[in-house]
Amino acid sequence: MKRLHTIAICLSLAGAIASGSAFAQPVAQQPAFVVGDSWEYKSVTTPGDKPGTWSRTIIAAPSDQEFKVRFQDNTVNSFDKTMNFMPEGNPSYARILARYPMKVGDGWEMSRRYADPRAVESGEAKVVAYEQITVPAGTFQCYRVEAKATLNNKSFAEASKWTRWYCPEVKHFAKESFEQTVTGSMTSGRNGTTLVASELVKFTPGK
Repeated sequence: MKRLHTIAICLSLAGAIASGSAFAQPVAQQPAFVVGDSWEYKSVTTPGDKPGTWSRTIIAAPSDQEFKVRFQDNTVNSFDKTMNFMPEGNPSYARILARYPMKVGDGWEMSRRYADPRAVESGEAKVVAYEQITVPAGTFQCYRVEAKATLNNKSFAEASKWTRWYCPEVKHFAKESFEQTVTGSMTSGRNGTTLVASELVKFTPGK
């Protein structure tokens, strides 16, 4: 009887610890993005193991729902307030890879439209872990988000997968693995699988 009582106490303590851990799980609020925030990345594209660099810099906030972001080639594009790419400034064209508040276990469906009404992309994303990573810019605690989506058009199909580590300390992701498989394309050389691995080299906060 005494042994059963001891086991019951141990199970109760284990449950309390587990409950406390869940309760203490960190929750990331939407970052306070400002004009001037800038991220620089290094990348490797496979096949070919081709090295490269790319960047994003917030240069304007024309509304409370949009940022203007300059790319490394000096082109300017629209992003929503959680820094999801928003082609042509149209919210329905955005692919929601980041959603706040963010915590482990969160999940959501994605649906992205295009100017061509025949093309619709659908998928899902989930926050699967809160873990430490090290990249050239430093060591950070980050939320690992895994996402996948498919796009079917009349002439081709795309299957895309993302793994991103969103790190509150740098307001954005510090590491990304992006894989895309294209089939049925009439464009020479486009079919096949491409993998791009990117890591943050430098984050410069805006003023």
